[in-house]
Amino acid sequence: MKRKLSLLMVLMMMLTLIPANMAFAASDAVVNTTTTSADGTVNFQIQIDPKGTGFEPNGSFEIALGENAEWLTSGSTFVINVAGSSPVQPTKERETEKRVEFKMPATVPAGEIVITGKVQLDGASAGDQKVTIEDLGNSGVSRQVLTYAVVSGSGSVISRRLEDVKTVTRSAQAVGAEFELREVSAKALSTANGASFKLRLPKDMSWNQADTVVTLNNVAADVTKTFSDREMTVTFANGKISDSVMDRIIVKPVISISKDAKFGDIEIEVIDVNANMDADDVKVAEYKEFGAVLEVDKVKSIVAGTEKTSKEYTVKITLDPNGASFIPSRTIDFTVAGGDLKLKGSVTGGTMETGKDTISGKYDDEFGIQANSTTAKIEFEAYLKADWDANGELKLTAKGAGVEEQTIKLADVLAPAKITTKVDDTKTVADVVVGLQNQATPEIIITETEAGSLAEGYYVFDLNQARYAGVEFIDSTVKFETTGDISVDDVYTIENGDKVVVYVDGESNKEASSIVIKGLTVTLDRAVPFGQLDLRFGAVVADGDQGTITDGEFGIDPEKKSFEYEVETIIEKVPFLNVVTEVQTARQQKTVFTLDSTTYTVGSETKTLDAAPYISNNRTMLPIGTVAQLAGATLNYSATTRTAVFTKDNLVVSMNLDTNILLVNGSPVPMDAKPEIVNSRAFVPVVYVAQAFGIQNGIDIVYDAATRTVTLFPNAQ
Repeated sequence: MKRKLSLLMVLMMMLTLIPANMAFAASDAVVNTTTTSADGTVNFQIQIDPKGTGFEPNGSFEIALGENAEWLTSGSTFVINVAGSSPVQPTKERETEKRVEFKMPATVPAGEIVITGKVQLDGASAGDQKVTIEDLGNSGVSRQVLTYAVVSGSGSVISRRLEDVKTVTRSAQAVGAEFELREVSAKALSTANGASFKLRLPKDMSWNQADTVVTLNNVAADVTKTFSDREMTVTFANGKISDSVMDRIIVKPVISISKDAKFGDIEIEVIDVNANMDADDVKVAEYKEFGAVLEVDKVKSIVAGTEKTSKEYTVKITLDPNGASFIPSRTIDFTVAGGDLKLKGSVTGGTMETGKDTISGKYDDEFGIQANSTTAKIEFEAYLKADWDANGELKLTAKGAGVEEQTIKLADVLAPAKITTKVDDTKTVADVVVGLQNQATPEIIITETEAGSLAEGYYVFDLNQARYAGVEFIDSTVKFETTGDISVDDVYTIENGDKVVVYVDGESNKEASSIVIKGLTVTLDRAVPFGQLDLRFGAVVADGDQGTITDGEFGIDPEKKSFEYEVETIIEKVPFLNVVTEVQTARQQKTVFTLDSTTYTVGSETKTLDAAPYISNNRTMLPIGTVAQLAGATLNYSATTRTAVFTKDNLVVSMNLDTNILLVNGSPVPMDAKPEIVNSRAFVPVVYVAQAFGIQNGIDIVYDAATRTVTLFPNAQ
């Protein structure tokens, strides 16, 4: 209690040192954004508003353009204005084609700074054109990157869709996306009497003359439309094209599609007659045999394995025929990837199939719906449930009965928990040896993704590989603790120590909680292979229907009599143990080798090698016989097969001199340096053989670049 009071007093003292009214120099800039062509001229205007303590005196800032853009200087200079009563303005210090630097006056502006000018684009790419405003030193101007222009097209007139491309089927009234043709500069279009241009459709399509609308500056009466098969000629009324404003033509296309028309993009060709209409063609629709569109009202974010009927786990799904597309006598097949759906309420515009593959009253990943008519939308609401291992996305596919196959995302799926391990502040994986009982393992920390994501039920940790059958978990000293409002009844082992069960008997509902498991130990027999062992974390679910228990049901005790279960993986791999080797004998003296020298020391005694160590591919290479002596192993070398075999007790380490693979009790370990033959002597990378015998690189064996020495410390083996 005294310690808590002391900490509280320190905190209160620190708070008294913080100024009551903290303010920081900063700014907020906005820029006018216009749409233009790849070679257009942009009227540029940026407004910089002071924030906090405002601008700083005598500081500098710059405004810089991006690629394919330059400040227009011919006959034009920057005009700098400062709103408010202060007459003092920043001054230009330096200007280039792309950058202009400004210096703040000694008396800074109290209000906003407005900078105007002209920008000339030169072959700019389609998309956003950016300007960067940046502080160069104590100006109080904050760095921002803003969009001042959007490039659409390359001519003197911009072609731009005003809505998304439509999907259409064969019809006399197929509605395409509305689009505009707009001047880049006020004098782009011809003002001559009778100036006109044409809009041409693809072959075997024609204009719906009654429903297609064309306006000039939002006035339909200022243009005249004449039609000839797939061409529409648009003629401007005399005097309606102005040299003082940028004129804008808006087209709402309605198309008649014949039976001979080809499926694919419907692109309208813009052809000039005598109006100087230099504009790109525009895609307004995609023509398909079946035009139905599958949509969801909102993509949700859900937790794997969670079964809820709240609005966060509910979606509204729509299948729009987009014309006469459905075939009512046939079934539209729906397939869920990564989970299941369950119908909420009923289906509008269709009938849910009954039988095995249905989502009426149950969760399933396949179902069918028959449309009630060719033209009515099919709509329904459904509850979402993602598979335990469905980290990523939950998707729905529809096809058949007039519906072209299409897939949409229903939800982003999160794992119900994150698993971490801890040995100490520097290690997360525990080193263990074969042939030893009750060895300590790392703490296991289970952290929920959100409140309630670990539902009531049984969860399991295991190694999930037959090769690790020689590992036994022991729960005699296991303890657990929780944070938050989750409730855990017990943590224990089953199946002769093959699995560790975590029984959650009360899910959290206020906050994401965590579970910490301590004191779990392991025993390894001599058959366990060398290397890293990963834990699997999963949920216990029923394996098939069993009386009143349904297949996949969660929450049943795995030790329940006659209960067949399987573990649904939640997290496949959690690094947990590192099998080094069996119990080693202690080494009593330090051994030091010097690169490129045949002499080395053991304790205080100097000895001589018959070949000097060296560096190859950033690895220290030692004679193969010396490496065997350091490891305390017996060496057998076959010149015929060029294979070296090190043995010590029950550990067998072998390598072929022509490969970079080390075999440790049969388990392959890749090496980044191969053995080498130098002056008829075999050299091997010492670190890999040493590690195979439990000698840790960087701890037991250390390379010092400054002295060019390799040191093997006592107790290294």
